[in-house]
Amino acid sequence: MSILMPELLNTFGKSKAETALVQSITVGMLFVAGTPCGMYVARYGARMTGIIGSLLVTLGLVFSFFAQSIPHLIVTLGVVSGIGFSAAYISSLTSVGEHFEGKSKFMALAFLTFGSGCGGIIIPFLLNIFIAEFAWRGCLLIMGGLMANMICFFAVCKPVLIGLPHISTNESKQSDSETKSNRNNYTKSLKSLISNKVYLIHVVAMCCTIPVVNSSLVFMIDFLIEKGFDSETAILLYTYLQIGKTLCGMLPGLCKKYIPHSNVLLVPALFTMIGSTVASFLPHAETYSEYVVLMVCLGMTLGVSITTISMTTMKLVGIFDYSAGLGVLMTLLGISNSIAGPIAGHLADVTGSYTTQFYGISASLGTATCLFVTAAALRHYAKNTPSDNSESTVEVTP
Repeated sequence: MSILMPELLNTFGKSKAETALVQSITVGMLFVAGTPCGMYVARYGARMTGIIGSLLVTLGLVFSFFAQSIPHLIVTLGVVSGIGFSAAYISSLTSVGEHFEGKSKFMALAFLTFGSGCGGIIIPFLLNIFIAEFAWRGCLLIMGGLMANMICFFAVCKPVLIGLPHISTNESKQSDSETKSNRNNYTKSLKSLISNKVYLIHVVAMCCTIPVVNSSLVFMIDFLIEKGFDSETAILLYTYLQIGKTLCGMLPGLCKKYIPHSNVLLVPALFTMIGSTVASFLPHAETYSEYVVLMVCLGMTLGVSITTISMTTMKLVGIFDYSAGLGVLMTLLGISNSIAGPIAGHLADVTGSYTTQFYGISASLGTATCLFVTAAALRHYAKNTPSDNSESTVEVTP
């Protein structure tokens, strides 16, 4: 969507802060809707939820063709398509988890993650071609047609459980009892999370990392064009960022495989430190080679951070509190994503350049680095915390 940013600025003539809401709300809804979409997957299955999500994505893109204002795009592209993307994403992960077991499951999930990264590399070029030929409205219409193919793909995802047996009265009462028990367990999980200082610090650090880097992506193409690059070169540089994000997304898993006793919080700490340095240098880069290196490094920071969301949360809260812990983190990331873009746009509007924005990103990533290191130290020395006990229990259980 960063490719659309210059087009939307030229078409509607609004401030960068207001225009940034379109992409920020889209990404924000992707995270915020994660918890309710996960509940729908559990109740209605991955196939049905995936079909509905794909339909929402298509409708959001198609109705964006008629947009006459930024608020129109916020509703259609941001809210409707954002929720659809969330449902489709969670349904695809669930479907893979249902149909694969053991090492095959991890290979399938890795292939799925790598495939999404490849999409992030290819789609900007497609968008640029479509915009050049059909303008941005025609581009959204074509992308809506392409996304409609997901409906067919989810339709052939055969559910693991074809049908459910007849439920007797006793079974219904037992089911109601289990539902109440699950709600009580969820409440206990939330109380456990509040007392888990390492987890809370980790959540704040993540909210200072992923939304902040995403806010830079909103204006990245426009920033590169202002630096004197033509649109094709700017898109190529943006592609290098996506390459770094895709390749380094596999790094945390490799670290845990070959260095099993490594602290899961030190890996994101290292890359947020790299990202902080990169963000401070980006406004002052001069040569094409410098931009290539900096863009790849910034992509590495984002790739590692996204990959460590689920893995680090599992390690910090344990399997029993995992769903609650991940849901809380995803919701807060969604809210942070929704406001980070407009804040970055407001800074650019006030100062007239993107320099202050990148300095702010550097400061935020530096803060995240300190938080990750602090959480790692607390986790290392606090051996009797609930998260460590739950983690050790999970690892010992065959």
